[in-house]
Amino acid sequence: MTPGRPTAPHRTYLQEALALAREAQASGSSPVGAVLVDAGGEIIGRGRNRVGEAQTPEHVGAASVAHAEMDLFFAAGKLRDPETLTLYTSLEPCLMCGGASALLGVGRVVWATDDPWGGSGRLIKWSDHPAMQETQVLPCPDPELEAEGARLFAPEAKRAFPDEGWALWQERYPAETADVE
Repeated sequence: MTPGRPTAPHRTYLQEALALAREAQASGSSPVGAVLVDAGGEIIGRGRNRVGEAQTPEHVGAASVAHAEMDLFFAAGKLRDPETLTLYTSLEPCLMCGGASALLGVGRVVWATDDPWGGSGRLIKWSDHPAMQETQVLPCPDPELEAEGARLFAPEAKRAFPDEGWALWQERYPAETADVE
């Protein structure tokens, strides 16, 4: 474990991100959630996708950029000691959210479920981007939560992604996409 990084198990935080993803889905947005954890293991911020919701003074909404990670970052404001923070998300961050995490200096990013179509890793290896050199990336550390996240997001992937994107989801998560209509 790197000094200054949370020592609590990833599972707890990924479960919280998945709970926020379900909350986003229930509110009419894409099922993606995120939490920001400090070096002591305390959750210091929560965010969820709000693309399908109205904007409020507290949350960016009704905009293409109202992703869970961006909701969290807008609400958190200026980050103190970002290199000691860990961002946990239910779904691999897109290029915008992954880039924002790195540019803000977040020390570690952990996600429950890969996004074979829209995830940053499909477009550029995290470790190849100069802004992301200092960001530790841990994809899918818990197989059970990975499958849960894939089942949760699969209907959205089928709806939102073109045929090629849905095919990548089916290839990566055959069991989790099998019953999606």
